[in-house]
Amino acid sequence: MNLAEYVEKYACKFGDAKPALIFDDTAEQWSYAELNKLINRVANGFQSLGLFPGARVALMLRSRPELIYTSFALYKMGCIYVSINSRLKEKETKFIIINSGAEAVVCDSSVIPLVNQIKNECAGLKHIIVYGNNREEGCIKFSELIAGKSDIYPLDPGINDIAAIMYTGGTTGTPKGVVLTHAGIIGNSLAGSKRFLFSEKTIVLNANPVFHIGGMAAGPYYCFLNGSTLVHQEIFDAKKYIIAVKKYKATKIWGVPTFFYSFNKLSESEASAKDFASVEMGWSGAGVFPVMVRKEFEKRFGVNIYQYYGLTENSPGVTTEDPLSPEERNYECVGKALPGVEIKIVDDEDNELPRGRHGELCVRSPYLMKEYWKNPEATAAAMRGGWLHTGDQGIIDERDNFYIMGRKHDMILVGGSNVYPAEIEGLLLEADSRIQEIAVVGIPDERMGEVPKAFVVLKEGASLTEQEFVELARAKMAHYKAPRFVQFIDAIPRTSVGKVDKKPLRGTEVL
Repeated sequence: MNLAEYVEKYACKFGDAKPALIFDDTAEQWSYAELNKLINRVANGFQSLGLFPGARVALMLRSRPELIYTSFALYKMGCIYVSINSRLKEKETKFIIINSGAEAVVCDSSVIPLVNQIKNECAGLKHIIVYGNNREEGCIKFSELIAGKSDIYPLDPGINDIAAIMYTGGTTGTPKGVVLTHAGIIGNSLAGSKRFLFSEKTIVLNANPVFHIGGMAAGPYYCFLNGSTLVHQEIFDAKKYIIAVKKYKATKIWGVPTFFYSFNKLSESEASAKDFASVEMGWSGAGVFPVMVRKEFEKRFGVNIYQYYGLTENSPGVTTEDPLSPEERNYECVGKALPGVEIKIVDDEDNELPRGRHGELCVRSPYLMKEYWKNPEATAAAMRGGWLHTGDQGIIDERDNFYIMGRKHDMILVGGSNVYPAEIEGLLLEADSRIQEIAVVGIPDERMGEVPKAFVVLKEGASLTEQEFVELARAKMAHYKAPRFVQFIDAIPRTSVGKVDKKPLRGTEVL
C-alpha cells in the first residue's frame, strides 16, 4: 500500500466529522476530508512542475503542519521525500541535496539565504519552493504553487516502493541516507501503534520534531494509519503542553526523557494529576529513561510511561514495553521486539551471544531500510548476513527483554575491561538525588588506556564537590568503572531531536 491511502481511506469514512490534524500553536485544524484535499492540491502543484514518481524532493521545513501534509503529498505521487533538518548548516545541507539528487527543495523563508548560497553547486536542483509570506527572487511561493489546483488526485496503489530518504545525524561522519519503503513504514507503524493500543478514538499530543523519523512515526504515521487525531506543537514547552493535554483531552502522550523531567520540575499549582486525567498512557524514546524520573512522573501524575527503542534504519521501532504484559514492570529494559522484528546480540566476530551477555544488537525485520542511498559499502557493512548491525550495545535477558547500554563507540575500554556509560549513569542518578543529569565518556589515560569521566548537571540549589562525587561513584560500582574525573556543567549537549550528544564532551579537556 501507499502511505497516503490511509488518509484517503479515513477521509471517505469520516469526512469532515473528525479532526485528523490540529496545530495547537495557531489553533488551525483539518478534518480527514480537508487534509486529504490539501494533500491533493499540493500533489497537483508538484506535478505541474514536472515532478513525477521517483523524483526526490527535499523538505527543509520547521516542525509544522506544512511538513506533514507536504510529505504525504509526495507519498501519494510516488515521489521520494528527502528530510533535511532546517537547523543544519551549509555543508550538511549541500551534501544532502547533492547526494540525494533532489530536483526540488521546499523550505522556510528563513533558510533562503543558505539555500541561495549553495544552489549553484547543486546541479540537479531545479526548483526552490518557499513557504511563507515573503516573495523571494528566483523562488516559487508555496501558496501560489497550490493556488487553484484541484483537490482531487488519483492515487495509484501500485506506487509503493521508496517513500523517503531519511538522513542520519552524521555524528560519526558523513550523513547516510536511509532509504525507507512504504511497506516498511506502514508495517512498523501498525505494529508499534497497535502495541500502544491506538484506535480511532485516540488523541495524541506530539511536540517532537517531525523532520525526524521518530516524530513522524509516532505522530502522523501512527495517527493517520489508525484514523486517530494528531495534536501537534512545533516546540516543546512543559506548561504549554499540559494546557493542550487538558484542552484537547489527549489520550496518549509521548516524548523524550527530558520532557518528563520538565513535568516533574513544575510546582503543584502548575501541574497535577488532574491535568493528565484524560491520558491513558504515554511512552518515551530517543534515549535511556532514568528510572527515578519515570517513577516520579508516574507516581505524581498517575500515568504509566513505557519505553520505546528504535532507529531510522528499521522505520523506526524495534522494541517497546507492552502495556498489556502480565509481567511485573521492568523499569530497566526498553521492552521486547515488536511483532515481525527479530533481535539478537553478537560479539565483535558476529557470533551470537547467550542471554545475559553484553554485545551489539542486530535486527532483522520486514521493516528494514532498503539500503543507504548511493553507499553500497556502508550498506554491506551494516547488513552483514541479512541482519542490521545497529552499533548499539546491550543485553537480551531470558524473558526476551532488551536492555540498551549505549552506542558501540561509547563503550570505554578500561585496562582491557569493557565499561558501559549507560550503566554508570543509571547507578549514579539513582544513588544521589542532587544529580539532575549525567553523561559519561571515555578519556585517554596513559596507564589504563581509557578511564571514565562524568559530566554532571546538578539540580537547582544543590551542591556537590568533585571529591564527594568520585567517592560516591567508587562506593556504588567496581572501581574500574567509577569515573575518575567529573566536570559540573549547566546542561548536557543534545541533538535537535533530544538525544544526548556526547561528541562535544569527548573533545573537552580534563580540568
